[in-house]
Amino acid sequence: MNNIVRLLMLSVFISLQSYAQVKQEKTAEKDKIEKAKDRKGGMLFKLVYEHQDCSYEILVNDVPVITHYGLGERSGLTKDINPYILQAGKQEVTIRIFPSKKDETVFSPSLTANSFVKIEILKSDAGMSLLDIMNAKAKGQDYKWEVLRYQTPIVKDKPYAEYKTSFQVDPKDINWKITGWSKSQQLKNDADIRKEVDAFYEDFRKTLEEGDQLKYLSMLKTSIYEEATATPWDKGAEMKLTKGMAERMKDKRKFIYPCKQAELKFYGEGRVVTLVCADMQTFGYSPLISKSDKNMMPQAHTFYLHKPSGSGKLCIIR
Repeated sequence: MNNIVRLLMLSVFISLQSYAQVKQEKTAEKDKIEKAKDRKGGMLFKLVYEHQDCSYEILVNDVPVITHYGLGERSGLTKDINPYILQAGKQEVTIRIFPSKKDETVFSPSLTANSFVKIEILKSDAGMSLLDIMNAKAKGQDYKWEVLRYQTPIVKDKPYAEYKTSFQVDPKDINWKITGWSKSQQLKNDADIRKEVDAFYEDFRKTLEEGDQLKYLSMLKTSIYEEATATPWDKGAEMKLTKGMAERMKDKRKFIYPCKQAELKFYGEGRVVTLVCADMQTFGYSPLISKSDKNMMPQAHTFYLHKPSGSGKLCIIR
């Protein structure tokens, strides 16, 4: 009898243990699925833009997303703008248009009747797999939604025009949290800001000339982290971005087009600063343009600096 009782108790114990293990595995699997859903969630916001007969800047929340001061027209190009969306709600878009370039060193005197910039902002479920998209297409379902369409009005015989528009981001469409420049220090009234910016650019230039990948990546770490965080459906985004940046700077860089006259430009309501060249050949672009011996294609090193709250040092935010 005792043996039977012991066997029954052992059987119950094993059953309970098995049940607990199965339950634990199911809970772990459920948590894994929920975490995957969280990573998959969030919308991808994309800017589609084109222009004709003008130079221009397109800013989202007062930080440049696209800048064009060169020759030629651009049509149907796109840019992911999630890293410029710091919170849900109203997102400000600013379009500044200037005369186009006639040749490498001469700008037209004014805008013309043909000058315009046209933009669309689309949101889509970036976490959708290719199969999801194909199934949606097969069912006639749209997986992209237009949240803004805007074209600048005709303004001719003027050297400059600026337009503002906006779009809304629903709280359910943004599941990332990035600080960006929202809590950064005000820089416009900083008496030493020009000296500090010049010193940062010089340090950046030396870092690229020496091919110091580790220092280069450390200078970009906040920007890389926030860009990766704004793509929550891609768990490997930070690693991919870091690898891409490191690969880009694998070879030592030589700087070309030396800028004789550079100017500060402030964005982010005065909390973000950059340096742009005022020389006609590279007007409006970064004073740092380089190439390597292995890749002769010039690269403009454009970045935007801020001082985080409580910090006395400039660092790259975008």
